[in-house]
Amino acid sequence: MVQEIGETRNAMAQDLVTKVAKLADDMSNDKEPFYIVFHAKKHQFIDKAIVTALKMYRFVPAGILGILVWYVDHSKGVFEFRPELSSPPDIPVNEALLSDKKEDFIPRIANQGKILQVVN
Repeated sequence: MVQEIGETRNAMAQDLVTKVAKLADDMSNDKEPFYIVFHAKKHQFIDKAIVTALKMYRFVPAGILGILVWYVDHSKGVFEFRPELSSPPDIPVNEALLSDKKEDFIPRIANQGKILQVVN
């Protein structure tokens, strides 16, 4: 069977969102706001393997490349992805795969890439 473009990515993204929502639900009795941060890194001992982690912070997490951040405040009923705190991955991308549609351009992400010197 041939794999469709994005098939694995979409399944992995859905799995991540499910895990983030479960973590937020598990802390539903916690009335203090918090952030949930996802990150991945190369496995220390297994070549070509990665390790992923979800962590909870009471403070605004530092801007680190490759993290995804959600904000949760159960007292206000808030559970939201925070793109302004999330950073794009620092991997090179084939420019032929990038969109040239105006509506796909996100100035904040483009500027962050320039600041981090991963895009021109």
